[in-house]
Amino acid sequence: MSYETLIPLIKKTGSPLAPKDFQEAVNVIFHDIEANYYDSIHQNMWNSLQEQVNLLVDDLMGNENFKPVKLSLLDVGCGTGLSTQLLLNSTLGKYIDRITLLDTSPNMLKQAEKRSREWNKNVDTFNSTLSGISKEYDVILVCSVLHHIPDLKQFLEKVDQLQSGSGIFIHLQDPNGDFTADTQYANRIAAYGRQNIFARLRGMVAGLIPVKLKYFINKKFRTEPYIDLVNDKLISENIIKNRMTPEEIWSVTDIHVENLPYSTRAGISFNFLQQAMENYGLVTRRSYAYYGLLKSELTEHYQKLEAIHISNKELNGRLFSAVWMKKQLS
Repeated sequence: MSYETLIPLIKKTGSPLAPKDFQEAVNVIFHDIEANYYDSIHQNMWNSLQEQVNLLVDDLMGNENFKPVKLSLLDVGCGTGLSTQLLLNSTLGKYIDRITLLDTSPNMLKQAEKRSREWNKNVDTFNSTLSGISKEYDVILVCSVLHHIPDLKQFLEKVDQLQSGSGIFIHLQDPNGDFTADTQYANRIAAYGRQNIFARLRGMVAGLIPVKLKYFINKKFRTEPYIDLVNDKLISENIIKNRMTPEEIWSVTDIHVENLPYSTRAGISFNFLQQAMENYGLVTRRSYAYYGLLKSELTEHYQKLEAIHISNKELNGRLFSAVWMKKQLS
């Protein structure tokens, strides 16, 4: 449980809510407003993640225990439909027959439903948390989601309940908690900063390493209008009395991201996932963003280096992904 880190922020904002209620309210309102901007803000994900999805699917298709037939898919925290779209674009896409899009934000679901009209698939939308789902699914997909979940243990227990033997769980685009202090990773970040003048200048101004600066500067300047809208909505609904900075809001929504003032700052630990998912076997584990940024955001030279790291399946990038298969009952 990770709500405790938010208590100082709750006091600072004058919110009358308990930590769990505060987190849930801010999360829904933020994503409901962000939905109108999400695709343009996250072009880096659209431009980079297809490669990562394809690699995960190739690893899965090469597993002798995976026998693809008609598959049902649950996309948890589907957002505007990005992750399902990328999965449908992969070689797994032709096997996916039924899709459920799940999100706590009604407006995110509205955007995803629009996108789904082009998929020629059976699609349902469900405005709820994972706890509201009762059907079983062959594939459960979470992209850029795990770091939003305060109680990961409870979340993964529910995933387990929704899958029988050979069920597939895919996750990607979450901070690699086991390597946040990795020396080799830190050296890569420093090297990129020295070679990239723009990143170097930003780092000098902010006093942060380039990846942190990239994270904060991009969000602050490209999302300032909707951050204001989020604050306006939170105040009008008596969730807060005092406005929050972008970094404070992201501390609530991205509760496990490493460089935010009120988050757990821990990322997602693969070791934790292994322990929590004892009924699953690992199919593949990958990492990426070895220089702190997604591939499409790097200079050409560093894109080539990133490709080498990806090809070598090195594990110490900023972000990581994995595919798990539910064990058969003996």
